[in-house]
Amino acid sequence: MISTIFKISLFLFIVVSCSTKEKKEPKKMEDIVPKSSSDKKIPSIKNNELDTVLIAYFSDIKNLKVDSVIPIESKFLPDRFNPISSQKQTIYTGSDSTQFCFWKYKDSMDLKRSFYNFLDCIEQPCKSLKLLENKAISSSHIVIFKNDKNLIVIKSSQKINMQDWLDFFEKKKISNTFEIIIEQSKNRKTNWYKSTKDKINPLTK
Repeated sequence: MISTIFKISLFLFIVVSCSTKEKKEPKKMEDIVPKSSSDKKIPSIKNNELDTVLIAYFSDIKNLKVDSVIPIESKFLPDRFNPISSQKQTIYTGSDSTQFCFWKYKDSMDLKRSFYNFLDCIEQPCKSLKLLENKAISSSHIVIFKNDKNLIVIKSSQKINMQDWLDFFEKKKISNTFEIIIEQSKNRKTNWYKSTKDKINPLTK
């Protein structure tokens, strides 16, 4: 009789202990509720809509037949200097691609800090560039535009037409003048320019 009571008591103790342990370690809601299969479709729909908007936006660039535009999620060095807005996309045109990065700053001091830090480390591994220095900095075609509040970097697998981009900036009301433009063709040395509303002039030491 005592043995039976002992076995019953032991059984009840084990049941109560297991029940208490389960209460202390509840499962997370996401482990219990299954995810909707429609969740996977929503991002692709949004991406398609955004792609269409961006294609229309960049269609104003002369001689650039845009097939697709994909946002760039990565952070770059100019992102560290508190831009009030930024725009980073890869523009696809057939088998070629162009990277467009645009940062707008509140004032010229923030822009100046961003610009000179960027010149210290333009690509990985870091390649620094001094003001008005003629030097190869990229294995791609690259053009850098700077004025008092805007920093724009364009990299491409194909030759970049500066005037086409300046016309695009004016059309989009970004700016039509830049105090510094750095242009480098693939694996060649940098050239320095400035732009007014009417023309592009070389910058010299």
